[in-house]
Amino acid sequence: MNFGELLEQGQSKKTTTLIVNEVCKHPKKMDELMRLFNSNKSYVLLQRVAYPFSYIIENRPALIIDYYPFLIQRLNEKENHSAVTRNILRAFQFVEIPEEHQGIILDSCFKLLNSSDEPIAVKAFSMTVIFNLSKKYPDIIPELKVSIETLMPNASSGVKNRGKKILKAIQ
Repeated sequence: MNFGELLEQGQSKKTTTLIVNEVCKHPKKMDELMRLFNSNKSYVLLQRVAYPFSYIIENRPALIIDYYPFLIQRLNEKENHSAVTRNILRAFQFVEIPEEHQGIILDSCFKLLNSSDEPIAVKAFSMTVIFNLSKKYPDIIPELKVSIETLMPNASSGVKNRGKKILKAIQ
């Protein structure tokens, strides 16, 4: 199965399921998918790669371990398409982030959460990643609380819902 050719034909639930199943059955194929994710091809292809990536990590969290440096770099790129950022954050919420990467991921998530330019899903996934890390680092809870409370008055229903759940959990 050539992931690049498959994704160039379009994105669909069927395509995503095929890729997720293939990589979960044959974990070495994760390298092929990540090469596409690391390519300088079109934003459209990067979006299409990011989507199955996050579902693979949801099903097989251990497959992310070799890719943290790349994912952190990609997460912090200013020209990222929101789909790339969203799916990296979505994947991060399913894993225990290694200690050596926690600080930079935490900093990135707070920046994304507090940015007025980020889409709803990016903010919601950032909240969850920060909340998950707050279990190990309770000192960040006040900053998370302030960030969520600042967002709430003008937030979308999705951000409000996630924010309320997290605020309730950290009380």
